[in-house]
Amino acid sequence: MKQRIQGIVIGLLIASIIFGGTAFASSSEMREIYYGINVVVNGVQAQFADDMRPFIMDNRTFLSLKAISDLLDIPVDFDPVTNSAIVGTRGPSGTRQPLNQAAPFYDSGGTGIYTRVSAIDSVNMGGTAYRDALVFGREGWSSSAFSLHNLNGQFRLLTGDIGRVDGTRMYNATFNFYGDGILLKTYEQKAGDLPAPISVFVEGVRQLKIEVITADGSALYALAGFLE
Repeated sequence: MKQRIQGIVIGLLIASIIFGGTAFASSSEMREIYYGINVVVNGVQAQFADDMRPFIMDNRTFLSLKAISDLLDIPVDFDPVTNSAIVGTRGPSGTRQPLNQAAPFYDSGGTGIYTRVSAIDSVNMGGTAYRDALVFGREGWSSSAFSLHNLNGQFRLLTGDIGRVDGTRMYNATFNFYGDGILLKTYEQKAGDLPAPISVFVEGVRQLKIEVITADGSALYALAGFLE
């Protein structure tokens, strides 16, 4: 299917390519855009939402970074401070510090009195061992557990992996990351999901709160996190 779209401005087009969506502006320039392109990843044809469909323009194929990150399970985010799209982890080798060492939790709790947050040397998620993990669980009538970390504005990015601890019961979980009381990012984990990468910008954040909500406290979830 061929469409003609009038007035595509490059800056808006780039924003659209990074995060999906459609960009419009006024201009007299005419460009031809071809939709209906198939993308096959590891032998499986990918499916896309309408606002993230791949297209061809000027003999080049365009696909949003958000769509690519979903297909390849690689985190992608936007840093408004540097006006940069960030794909995967960032920073030179050696700049990452384990969360439990760089900013160990100084307080923990939840919606009830029976909560447990532990710093574990090694934990297995999805059959893989992760070091320096933070494990969240709850007991009794609690519906969540959280940890508080002093970042004091010294870090820029929290990366790592989240997942259900092997051998614990299979319940879904929600990870919420707050910076100075403001929700920064939310990740959902289904009971049978493999560990998933995270990427949360913490530029200027003084207090980081990590909250894990589960339907049953016997399902333990862990974060093997790093600060940069």
